[in-house]
Amino acid sequence: MSNLQFPASGREHLRNQYPHLNDDDIVLVETATRQWFRIIARQPRAKLAMPSVVVDDLWQALTLHAEDYATFCDAAFGRLLNRQPRSAPNGDTTNADRSALLLATLSHGRQDEGCAATDLPLLFRVDQELRVHDGNRYLADCGGRGECFPVSGRVCLQHLEGPGKRPKSGGIRGDLPFNDGRHGYAGGAGGGDGGGGGD
Repeated sequence: MSNLQFPASGREHLRNQYPHLNDDDIVLVETATRQWFRIIARQPRAKLAMPSVVVDDLWQALTLHAEDYATFCDAAFGRLLNRQPRSAPNGDTTNADRSALLLATLSHGRQDEGCAATDLPLLFRVDQELRVHDGNRYLADCGGRGECFPVSGRVCLQHLEGPGKRPKSGGIRGDLPFNDGRHGYAGGAGGGDGGGGGD
């Protein structure tokens, strides 16, 4: 997966969609996309949620080249990996379900990156680091214990499932009502580029 080469069309798509991104930024998006694919390859039965808008956009661009994408999927996953469009979230999936999927993705992302339970893996940081308009912004922990201290434009992952709950996955406790974002997986945030991620 680390050797996955993205087609020039994927980079061109990102440049058109996000004209402020430079070459190094696009490499960062590709790195985060590789992380997403590694998680899927290592956890083939896991139910996951895409945390990043810009990674999802690159993934969409890859699927447009059906033959190349099918060949890649067969080699990496042994099957075609379907991407659910952002505009068509599963109607049977509740906010709580999506929260659980996001937390599962967070746990696997931390394992992939070898980061601490208080850090955010790249897949959860990339939108904020690249100042992606309408991207998703996350806090690993808002600092609250019995309750969440909301931070405008960000999803607190520590309190995603409910106040006062014991940690379930990767040391996460849970709280904050889930706000579907641009693609139905996580709270979308338009703006802001402050802290909240691991370095």
